[in-house]
Amino acid sequence: MVRNSEDKSLCDLKYLEELSLSRNSFIGTLPTCLGNLTYLRVIDLTQNQFTGNVASSPLSRLLSLEYLLIANNNFEIPISFASFGNHSKLKFVIADYNSVIVQTTAKSWIPKFQLEALSLFNCSQMPNFLHYQHHLRLLRLSRCNIGGDFPNWLLENNSRLGEVYLDGNAFAGSLQLPFLPNLKALDISNNKIQGQLPPDIGSIFPNLVISTMSNNMLEGLLPSSFADMKNLECLDLSYNKLNGELAIGLAREGSKLYLLRLSNNKLKGEIFPVSGNINNFQYLYLDGNNFSGPIPQKLSTAPLQTLDLSYNNLSGDIPAWLGNISSLTSLALSKNHLKGHIPPDNCRLEGLEVLDLSDNSLVGVIPACFSAIRELKRVYLSKNKLQGEFNMFSNSDLKVLDLRYNNFSGSIPKWLGSLGITTLLLKGNHLQGSIPTELCRASELRIMDLSHNNLSGPIPHCVGNIMQQESIIEEYPYSTSFGYQGFQTFGGDTMIDVESSIKSSSPIMFLDCYAWVGAEFMTKHNTYSYEGSIVDYMSGIDLSCNQLSGELPKELSNLTQIRALNLSYNHITGTIPSEFSNLQNIESLDLSYNNMIGRIPAQLLELTTLAVFSVAHNNLTGSTPQRAAQFATFNESSYEGNPFHCGLPLHISCMETKEIPISPLGPDCCEDDTGFLDIESFYISFLVAYANVVLVMVVVLSVNPYWRNIWFYYVESFMYSCYYFFASKM
Repeated sequence: MVRNSEDKSLCDLKYLEELSLSRNSFIGTLPTCLGNLTYLRVIDLTQNQFTGNVASSPLSRLLSLEYLLIANNNFEIPISFASFGNHSKLKFVIADYNSVIVQTTAKSWIPKFQLEALSLFNCSQMPNFLHYQHHLRLLRLSRCNIGGDFPNWLLENNSRLGEVYLDGNAFAGSLQLPFLPNLKALDISNNKIQGQLPPDIGSIFPNLVISTMSNNMLEGLLPSSFADMKNLECLDLSYNKLNGELAIGLAREGSKLYLLRLSNNKLKGEIFPVSGNINNFQYLYLDGNNFSGPIPQKLSTAPLQTLDLSYNNLSGDIPAWLGNISSLTSLALSKNHLKGHIPPDNCRLEGLEVLDLSDNSLVGVIPACFSAIRELKRVYLSKNKLQGEFNMFSNSDLKVLDLRYNNFSGSIPKWLGSLGITTLLLKGNHLQGSIPTELCRASELRIMDLSHNNLSGPIPHCVGNIMQQESIIEEYPYSTSFGYQGFQTFGGDTMIDVESSIKSSSPIMFLDCYAWVGAEFMTKHNTYSYEGSIVDYMSGIDLSCNQLSGELPKELSNLTQIRALNLSYNHITGTIPSEFSNLQNIESLDLSYNNMIGRIPAQLLELTTLAVFSVAHNNLTGSTPQRAAQFATFNESSYEGNPFHCGLPLHISCMETKEIPISPLGPDCCEDDTGFLDIESFYISFLVAYANVVLVMVVVLSVNPYWRNIWFYYVESFMYSCYYFFASKM
């Protein structure tokens, strides 16, 4: 329930020390009389809709404040914090998800407080008062886009730091890290930090538990001193320029490391070439490197839940021992040089949810025992040489099925319509038969690509029923994200659960280690990869390059959420339904290379989102649509190959040709039904042309005796041939 903040009854509690109004729906500004609560030590206003400038609010008069928790509101917070300059007792400021105001004319000042915790989002510049802070234990300045060199001074000034979150900025330069024995969480991801990691980083942060330095420009070798971090559990160095081999020293005896993410670097060699302790590994991301050799069997001893070795140069067969890792839920081996068959032993992975073996050289059939894996939700087997049918997935809970560019044959299974499938990609196989009407029951389907097959028959009218239900795109990453719940103890001297409020006010204790798998789909004449939650915003159907026939079902106009529709290179007949004007979100419509007739409906001008349009190489008649709105952007290639089409951007004027009527029952059949050919003019033109040809032959044969002799020789040979032919018949 939304409540107004003008209720002044609280203001009568003059000796109140702790006040929590968190997780309500309060709106408006804070009541002025709140400033009379001069004994207030703790105020928790998180997760409301309070507004107003904090500097002029009653909060600036509460000089006894120690805990200021105002995250997830609509406050305006001056970056200088000068209004709290006299709050000598202030220790904790958690103000994420508000509007931070930059003050260009603010004077420098020295605060009387020493903060232990500060958390701000989107502050755009470094708060100047931080130069005077020396007791910080928790610091979060995330997504602020602060530039300049990495603030090594900030870490040097606060030796008690236990948690540092400086992700989502524009810090550059190298790391000159001070000794921080209490640091347990470090997030400096999504910056522009360069250079090498300190070789002694293990002794600089001896008690580090979780760290992400992803999406920077770090280079060089992985320091072996990471092994000195006895408590290290999660390490993310993905999307950098690290090179060299993967040292097993990252996981020595007694190591607690269970998540290692080194994706998209320049690491090479074999995976864990020497012995070491990897028995705690649950999430291992080594994708996007240059690792080579076979998949090492030493991984079989780890309780892996996620194994991502995609986008490398691994070779050999898919190991059968992978089926022994019963804890595995996500397996990604795509974009390697793996060969051979898919081992039936992998059917023992009954908890498997994501399987990605695409872009290898796998052959044979998919083992029938895969029907026992009922938890499968995403299957990517594209760009291999697999064959046969794929009925083994009928008992699973499939959301995504990608079998593009293989040699699968037979018909499209009817059971696909009974699943809650959202993405179906069967492009580039040898599928035959018609599109089953049962597929229309897949109301959550967002992307369907059946192109480049041998499908025939008409497009089912019920195809207009798909995409009618809002699909719930569940996020199935290669790993389950892990939560970091913090190590400090806040608010030990308060009755209000301050620690809980600090942790829940924003995801400051959370490290996201998703590795998305996406779906490739061609639209606007280009192939795009849709990854993560963006799939929820994309919808399209591609039935191109088949043998489909019949007329376009007007029910396709029910696909009001569709963004791409490609029916090109088929044998579709009939007219373009005027109801297609209902496709208000469509961006790409391709009906080229068919046998369609009639006019382009003028109603299509209502498609204001259309970016690509093609009806080329059909039998359309009449003038092109008015050069207005989106149709003013389409060039000649959108209409070419229609012999009786005219008007801009074509170079054929509608004044120079007459039109073939669509049908005596068509909506535009009021024109004169006399046809386009003048018979009298045709006969005259034919006789004149014939006379000219004969005259030219006579002149040429008279002038050139050599050609004349050749001509008479062939005429004489033809006459003898005819004579003997008829003589033999008699």
